[in-house]
Amino acid sequence: MDTILAPIMWLVSYVIYGVHYGLTSLGMDAGSGPAWVLSIVGLTIIVRLIILPLYNKQINATRQTQVLQPEIQKIQKKYKGKKDQVSQQRQQEEMTALYKKHGTSPFASCLPLLVQMPILFSLFRVLYAFPAIAAGERGDLGPINSDVAVEFENSTVFGAPLSASFGAAGETADPLNVRIVAAVLVLFMVVSTFYTQKQLTMKNMPDSAMDPNNPAFKTQKYMLYGMPFIYLFSGAAFQVGVLVYWAAGNIWNIGQQTWFIRNNPTPGSQAYRDREERLRKKRLRKGLTEEEIETLEAEEASRGQRQQPMSKERAKKVGVDKDDPQPVHSPEEPEEDVDPSEVRGKDGLTDAERAKKRYERRQAERARSKAKQEQRNKKAQQNKKKRNF
Repeated sequence: MDTILAPIMWLVSYVIYGVHYGLTSLGMDAGSGPAWVLSIVGLTIIVRLIILPLYNKQINATRQTQVLQPEIQKIQKKYKGKKDQVSQQRQQEEMTALYKKHGTSPFASCLPLLVQMPILFSLFRVLYAFPAIAAGERGDLGPINSDVAVEFENSTVFGAPLSASFGAAGETADPLNVRIVAAVLVLFMVVSTFYTQKQLTMKNMPDSAMDPNNPAFKTQKYMLYGMPFIYLFSGAAFQVGVLVYWAAGNIWNIGQQTWFIRNNPTPGSQAYRDREERLRKKRLRKGLTEEEIETLEAEEASRGQRQQPMSKERAKKVGVDKDDPQPVHSPEEPEEDVDPSEVRGKDGLTDAERAKKRYERRQAERARSKAKQEQRNKKAQQNKKKRNF
């Protein structure tokens, strides 16, 4: 494994050494001590900043996948029970076309994890190599020579050496203390992972995607309970230094995810409704009237609704003119292709549709008022000209 991970191990060792050098330059004690612990935290921050664009892609891809769940379920229902090769191929083609149409991919949400796992394994192997480097049984690893490895080996977190682990605590001078520290870090890792998964599943998923029969929702619930359970057992094999890296990463995740869910939530989710309520209260404090607030909400809703292109056959079916893409249904005629999973009131409209309708009604009233005012002004001008003659 070291042969495959050698370039990343070399890079990780240089980052840890570089952060440690920067911390000692700022006045922290050189040699064994907190600077080596903070160098692992620094590695976490650097990695998270590097993968921030991938995290943005992950958020957008996850959101698009959640919004597309009703369409995905329609395709799955269409080919339910059809196990022949032709039907399976057509289902895959329709799925691919749907993802391509909306500019997303089911694998985009895995990008940050795919980047982080090699770094995590490399850090594991680097920490595993420190005792051998300190004892002179292995050559230098980048800037890590025997003197640096000894300093690192003597650095501790609440008395537990960074290279020690729960499973190998018997090899240390104080195995009980190592097990306690490692257990606390593993427990924190489990709880924080559960919290971040619960935030995504219960607070930032649209109501249309939270169907118990939805395969994606089932997968999210399995991950909600399964991932912490896996970490509970696998954490015993990781060194304290790796657990520090993981704990720092989870703290970063909680802060980053909380900010995104608060300021850029998925439309239709509980977080989105909470944000709309906060914006409404903020606008009321600024002195805006209910009518002005509803107008702003309607404009935001209309901007957030992306019009999808239609074929001529579908445009004819739903009653839309291709040259003027506005619905031409009569008021009595029920519209087709209404998504039943959307939350609708007694009038059969969603919050966004209701706000848009109010906005259009006020715009029409203002247009009529403006036309009447222009007509009065025009009439006044004509009367003035007659009097001048």
